[in-house]
Amino acid sequence: MSLTATTYPLLFTLQVPVEVGDFVVGVEMRGGAVVTVEDDDGTEVYLAHGLQPGGISGTGGTLQDAYGDLRRGIELVLDDIADESPNLRAFKRDVEEFFADTDRWAEETFESARREVAAGKVQSDLPRVANPEFRCDVVKFHQPLSELAPEPDAMWLAAA
Repeated sequence: MSLTATTYPLLFTLQVPVEVGDFVVGVEMRGGAVVTVEDDDGTEVYLAHGLQPGGISGTGGTLQDAYGDLRRGIELVLDDIADESPNLRAFKRDVEEFFADTDRWAEETFESARREVAAGKVQSDLPRVANPEFRCDVVKFHQPLSELAPEPDAMWLAAA
C-alpha cells in the first residue's frame, strides 16, 4: 500500500451510554482522527488513525465507514474499561486516561492536514472548524439505558 495525497484531519463528537456496575453513564467525546486514503491494488481504502483518543484505528471503503469502524473500536474500549472498573470514579479516571492518550504521528499529521484544509487543498463536503478543542465528559445518568437517546455523531474537518 502506498499513501496517496489525501489526508483528512477529522473531528468528531460521539455519545456512548455505558453500564458501569449498577450505574449507567454517558461518555461524550469531541475527538480527532487522521483519515488517510490508501491504494490497495487499485481500490481506495480509508484508514482512520485515532489522534485523541490515540491507539485506536478503523478502516473502510469511505471516510464515513472508516470513522464508523473507529467508533466501534472506541465503544469496545469503553466497554472493557467498564468491565474492569470497580466503581464510577475508577471508570471516569480510566476513560479520561484513554482519551488523553494521543498518537504523536497522528498529532503531527493532523496539524499538517489542517493547514491543507485551510488552504483549500482538501476536497470534502464536511464542514470546516477552526481551532478545534478536544474534550471528554463522563456523566452519570439517573434513568435506565433503554430510555436514553444519544445525539447522533457529527463530523467536521479541522482547519487552521
